[in-house]
Amino acid sequence: MAMAPLLSARRFFKTPFPLFSLCFSFSTASSPPPPPPIRVALTESAGRAVFATRPIAAGDLIHTAKPAVCHPSAHSACYSCLATLPNSEPHQRVPFCSQHCHQRSKGYYDVEMKASWVAFDDYFRTRGLKYPFLVKRLACMVISGDARSDTLDILQPANLTPEMVLKMEEEFVFLKDAFTKALIADEHIAFLTKQWYINVLARIRINAFRIELAGGLYEDLLSSAVASVEAEAAVGNAVYILPSFYNHDCDPNTHIIWIDSADAKLKALRDIDEGEELRICYIDASLDRDARRELLFRGFGFQCNCSRCLHGD
Repeated sequence: MAMAPLLSARRFFKTPFPLFSLCFSFSTASSPPPPPPIRVALTESAGRAVFATRPIAAGDLIHTAKPAVCHPSAHSACYSCLATLPNSEPHQRVPFCSQHCHQRSKGYYDVEMKASWVAFDDYFRTRGLKYPFLVKRLACMVISGDARSDTLDILQPANLTPEMVLKMEEEFVFLKDAFTKALIADEHIAFLTKQWYINVLARIRINAFRIELAGGLYEDLLSSAVASVEAEAAVGNAVYILPSFYNHDCDPNTHIIWIDSADAKLKALRDIDEGEELRICYIDASLDRDARRELLFRGFGFQCNCSRCLHGD
């Protein structure tokens, strides 16, 4: 995720990236729709940010986004898209919500099934660590050819302490051993180094979204409050490219929701002017200022100086 203003440790990117390649990747329609009414640009205070290219009305769907990588945290969620599984498939070992999801994830699913993940699962689940499972999924996607090893390189990494790096180096062994013991060819896991693991995990740490499905139709969600109140427990985690460029605000003008799968929808919470920056809230906006600031500093590494925080709200 992009960071809020006044983060002194912000790393700036000197060259622009191909925005339109992102814009046209969000639809599966046979004829591409017009690009979303947004642009991504560098700012002096907050790195990359998302801006409106035309007025956007409250309630408008700004764009959708498919995850670059996702992983279920609930047994009732689809292995591929995190949708709720049909009641007719409760005993399926690795469940899919549809044949389409099964086919599109077959490559990396087959890679994952070649290895034993008992030691990996025991280590990370007993410690309550969820992001290494996203790294595992991405590694399987790279091995199967469904993703590039540098898929997440465009995203902002977290600032890591030496202690954090040392811990990640210890964790890496569990991932590497699983593939090595599965006799995955060396040329297919040449990318799988300690540095790759650390680089990917550093980006996932501050760019992963906790997925909660709101259910129903988008048109029925008349406000962000409805989505929050009706949301089920988290079904998994996912990392996106374009949504990760949105900066934070405790009084956001944009909201990200998930209806029935990990496909994200970003909608306007109020009228947005042309040229105005689009911002989402990374945490529970109903918390008091001190709690919000503490969560943002601990989780994302910055002290929030949005208008709401500065006014003590």
